[in-house]
Amino acid sequence: MKLLALATLVFTLVAGGAAGTQAQGQIVVEPPATPPTTRPERLPVIPPAQTTPSVWTVEDEEREELAWTARKSRNYLIGMSAATALGAALVFPAEANQCTSLEVAENAGVRRCTPGGWAMVGFGYSALIIGGVGMLASGIALGISKGQLRRYDNRAAHRKSRAVRRDRASSRFLF
Repeated sequence: MKLLALATLVFTLVAGGAAGTQAQGQIVVEPPATPPTTRPERLPVIPPAQTTPSVWTVEDEEREELAWTARKSRNYLIGMSAATALGAALVFPAEANQCTSLEVAENAGVRRCTPGGWAMVGFGYSALIIGGVGMLASGIALGISKGQLRRYDNRAAHRKSRAVRRDRASSRFLF
């Protein structure tokens, strides 16, 4: 392997040496770019289309707040899942490769883990535990907020339709 690396280095120096000596040839300086002498015509400015202002109601504001809470809970869940994965990625290789079992360490009278193993295990277990607890809490919060949003949408749909409608779940008409 060392021979291959040495051969690559020698080949690079030999191939690059000739190109490096020719690089000191003539230097060309170009004049700076000048602005064009004629100005282009300006395009006419089209005013934005007049739209009727939308009415923002209290119900819309409540729904936006519920949707924001659900989105925030989802983002927390994703972040805590990443922290759990990071903790697992640190703990399991450290336990397998850099730490010995407790019984073997006590019998041999040696330290259980290497210094790198201690760092990986310490940071990994803390990230694993915090991520797991956070994942559990944010998953519960996400379920609650999505349920509230779903119930709000169902109430809004029920308020909108006061006419006779057919309920597909029960196969009957509702008033």
